[in-house]
Amino acid sequence: MEASDFQNDDEKEDSDFELDTRSSLEIRINSKTTMTRYFKRNMLAKLDDMRVNSFCNLLKVMERVRQILNQEEIADFRTTVFGWLIDFDNISYVSGQLQLAFVANYVRYVNGLVDQNAMRFHIKKSVVSFTKQDLAIVTGLKLSGVKPVMSEKPTGDIWTRYLGGKTLVTRNDILKVLNKYKSTNEGTMRYDGVKLALLYVLSHGFLGNQTARPMEAYYLNLVDNLEDFKAYPWGEVVWNELRSYMKQSCEALENCTGTRVTFPGCMIALQVWAFETFPSLSKA
Repeated sequence: MEASDFQNDDEKEDSDFELDTRSSLEIRINSKTTMTRYFKRNMLAKLDDMRVNSFCNLLKVMERVRQILNQEEIADFRTTVFGWLIDFDNISYVSGQLQLAFVANYVRYVNGLVDQNAMRFHIKKSVVSFTKQDLAIVTGLKLSGVKPVMSEKPTGDIWTRYLGGKTLVTRNDILKVLNKYKSTNEGTMRYDGVKLALLYVLSHGFLGNQTARPMEAYYLNLVDNLEDFKAYPWGEVVWNELRSYMKQSCEALENCTGTRVTFPGCMIALQVWAFETFPSLSKA
C-alpha cells in the first residue's frame, strides 16, 4: 500500500494521523497542483462533539452468520467469495472519530480532475491516497470478473421462496428472513442458508447501507448460482459505493444541525488501511 503519492515542501510524518483544524481549505501540492477539501474549514471546530452512525459492521454481521448457520453450512460458506470472513472476529468496530477524520480531510483537485481509482486525504503535511487496489487487498474482493446477464425481475429461487418474489426487497427484509432461517425448516435445500448469508453480508457488511434501502434486483438473482456470485467483481461495486458515499458524508456532516451524523459505505476498509499506513494509530 502506498502511504503517499504527493508531498508538500515540508517533510512527511507518516506516523501521524491527526485532524488539523488549522489547515486551510486549499492545499498546494506543488507549483502545478492544488487540492481543496470537500469539507469546509469553518466546520472543523464542531467535530469534537459529533457522533457517527455507521451501517457497515462486519464484526456483528459475521457473529450473526456463525450463530445461524450449522457446521456443514459454515463449511460451505468458507468456499464462497466471502468465506474468509467466517473467522473475522478480532477487529474493533469502525472508529467514529477516525471516520470523522477521513471525511474532514477528504480532498479533490481544484481543476476538476477526477481520479476514479483513488481517494485522497490531507493528513498533516501530506496528501495520502487510498486506492482501489488498497481496497482489494484489505477486503479480498476482486476488481475484475464476469458479469452475467441477469433479469431485473424476481425470477430467482431464493428471491421467490424466501423473499416472496416481492419487487422491492430491502436490506431489512433480508435480515428478517435470515433470522427466521433454520436448516431444519421444511423445504430447506442444502445451500439456502449459505445464499441468504451471502446476501446478508453483502447488504449489511460491504455495502453498509440503511436497512430500508432496496437491495439491487440483480444481486437477488445472482446469488442463486454460487459460482457466478463468486466470480463477480465485488471489489468494483464496494469501491464505487464507497467513493460516492465519501462525498455524501461530507455533505451530511456540513448539513447536520445536531451532534450525530450517518456515514454509509464500507468505512471499515478505510480503518484497516489507516492502521497499516499510520502505525501510530495502534498506540492511540
